[in-house]
Amino acid sequence: MIKKVEVIEMFKKAIEKNRLSHLYLLSGLKGSGKKTLAYNVASVLLNTDFLELKEKGHINLFYLEPSGYTLKTSQIEELQQEFYKTSLVDGYRVYIIDEIEKLTLKAANQLLKFLEEPVSKVSVGFLLTQNKEKVIDTILSRSQVINLAAPLEKDLKEKLLKVGVSLEMAELFPYLDKNIDNLLKMKDNPGFQTLIACFNDYLKALINEENMWLFAQDNLLEIKYDKQLLGYFLQLLLVFYLDLYYYKDNKESQITAFYQYYQAYQINFLEIKTQLKNIQELIKMLNYNVNIDLAFNNYILDL
Repeated sequence: MIKKVEVIEMFKKAIEKNRLSHLYLLSGLKGSGKKTLAYNVASVLLNTDFLELKEKGHINLFYLEPSGYTLKTSQIEELQQEFYKTSLVDGYRVYIIDEIEKLTLKAANQLLKFLEEPVSKVSVGFLLTQNKEKVIDTILSRSQVINLAAPLEKDLKEKLLKVGVSLEMAELFPYLDKNIDNLLKMKDNPGFQTLIACFNDYLKALINEENMWLFAQDNLLEIKYDKQLLGYFLQLLLVFYLDLYYYKDNKESQITAFYQYYQAYQINFLEIKTQLKNIQELIKMLNYNVNIDLAFNNYILDL
């Protein structure tokens, strides 16, 4: 893993020496700066201001992201048609495709056809992904892969604390997103405030051995039926059990806001591992649009 600053310098040298590849795959977790890096390099190639490029775009820049849950064939065809046209502006032409792992099979084949028949020697593509393992091999093999490191949770925590975010939110939010701008928006978002409150109530009910089915029906409906909030809730639950494992193994835990729960929770290592496995399965189901409501209800019933 390499830092974004180092990659920018690498690109600047490649541009100066005219040694740019025609295709890059930028891989990294959310918040690692993939899109920012792609726009930074594009601003140099297109000789324009970075902020202006992000806000207003450029005639020689083409950006694609999933339409719904996938990148569709029609979107790749639109990219092809755009690049087959003669540009009104001389110089580099750049395309950025976000979440490239979400290509449908037909769209992937269409993209491969586009890559095999480059229409210009001055076209540069950036494919962005959070999950390199899901990118098909034929696209990986045609790309120069750059793995970007995400910011550390402790560094993000310090940044949040400096701007007045509460200790609890400063500790938890970096596990939900690694982009500091997104995290700052979270702190004032009522949905995330509800999320943290519900999560604390959930832990208290769990430790007090309340009827978790009744608790979920009375307190978690707002979370259950919001896919994004449910995803964040499950992520917090995963973090809780991982940190609890470290705590009970006499290792340094990261989240001081959870100490009160760790001390009161009667659970053994095998049970913690079972919880971690079950939560990971739920997160996988959520990502694949399985009937998550039924799966979550079953998880609660098994507590």
